[in-house]
Amino acid sequence: MPRRPATVERDIPLFLISRRIQQGVKTHGEELERVVVNRSHRHFYTVSIRTRPTKREYGISRRREYP
Repeated sequence: MPRRPATVERDIPLFLISRRIQQGVKTHGEELERVVVNRSHRHFYTVSIRTRPTKREYGISRRREYP
């Protein structure tokens, strides 16, 4: 299954981290897999939001019936 690219937001101030995570949860809902917060410099952080892989249906599976 192909992966969606992670949503990465750089140089987020400390007081806005909770807001960014809240927006990510509202946007992605149950597809949310991981949230990573790293300190970049001083009081700024990088927030990365990863979602689950997309589900694809490759074709209709036909059931074979035997007599």
